[in-house]
Amino acid sequence: MIRVCMVAPLYHLSLGGLGRQAQLLSERIADKGGKVLVITRKMYGVPVAHYSQKVKIIRIWTPWPRLSALEEIGFKNILIALIFSMGCAYALFRNRKAYDVAHFHGARAALFFNIFFLKLLGKKVIAKVSAANHALEAGSLKNSFWPIGNILMRLIKSVDIFIAISDEIYQGLLRDGIEYKRIIRIPNFIDVVNFRKADISQNGQLKDTYGLKDKVIVTYCGRLVRRKGVEFLLSAWQEVVKKRNDAVLLIIGDGPMRPVLESMAGELQIKDSAFFLGWQDTVSNFLGITDLFVQPSLQEGLANSLLEAMAFGLPIVATKIGGSEDVLQNGVNGLLVEPGDSAGLASAVLELMNNKNKASSLGEMALDTIQKKYRIDAVSSRYYEIYNQLGGSQQ
Repeated sequence: MIRVCMVAPLYHLSLGGLGRQAQLLSERIADKGGKVLVITRKMYGVPVAHYSQKVKIIRIWTPWPRLSALEEIGFKNILIALIFSMGCAYALFRNRKAYDVAHFHGARAALFFNIFFLKLLGKKVIAKVSAANHALEAGSLKNSFWPIGNILMRLIKSVDIFIAISDEIYQGLLRDGIEYKRIIRIPNFIDVVNFRKADISQNGQLKDTYGLKDKVIVTYCGRLVRRKGVEFLLSAWQEVVKKRNDAVLLIIGDGPMRPVLESMAGELQIKDSAFFLGWQDTVSNFLGITDLFVQPSLQEGLANSLLEAMAFGLPIVATKIGGSEDVLQNGVNGLLVEPGDSAGLASAVLELMNNKNKASSLGEMALDTIQKKYRIDAVSSRYYEIYNQLGGSQQ
């Protein structure tokens, strides 16, 4: 039997892509007969979530349990990371007989803190790298916060397998001195069948609630943090509505930048066409009424929201970064623009608004891409094989 312990600071379908991937993968491995233990943070004030009874979850107390935006380096996030890492060490030791492989979702503080300890226990270690060019994450360590990054580079060389979800991350790991034999390219995935179970009957109600009848609906979905580039989307939107007064922008998600972005929308005088909806439990319902999806990120691994929009057959406008370039071929299954280019973003959005045939064709090809390469069944099977290869069947 495969026995794996997944370490995921966020383990929730609605708190970012990394936590969503961790939950879906753990439950799929458990469904295949694997024994799965998850170590995560104890969170409060988050959307209601449902978890599989087949997965044992250990929740570690940390300060600021309502804080889910852990990317930026600051006092709160550093303290949360340290306390979570120490709690992980205790949980990993106490449950050491329950797993053979430790799989870290995110190659950051918890991995750095526990890798040496896990090797002393004789455990195999997998680290999934979630973002490129991210301070103090594997793949971005070389010369980062010198000499800290270089010290960590030596520490992580004892990791057995790194998972790179994009070519950009793969190249970053090579620069950090990781042997190519220990890097495996596995993209993020989507549970196409379950995710597309949108409640079509609510489409009319959603449109009535937000005044969207006879509108062209453009949607962004993701956390409201700096690297997502939403400020450039708002600047682009100011230009879009000058030419299309029937267009509305739905911004689904939350984060520390929300007050700044809402203030910016007011200054740009677009609040009557740009709606901040916060976190939504049923994102699929909103994608079901969407005409065009936009991903304006400045820095990204491989956005779950991008894959989800593609699974709905939506035409996509995204930036030329990270996993977006791996998934999208410009003019074939989406349009790609330079990151931070508000004018280019506006132009691409207007192009698809004004050319329904092209938008439809791009959407069809996007769905075809998902069906062929990013389904959860195929991707989870690759993880299952890795767990086996690393000795997951050992008792």
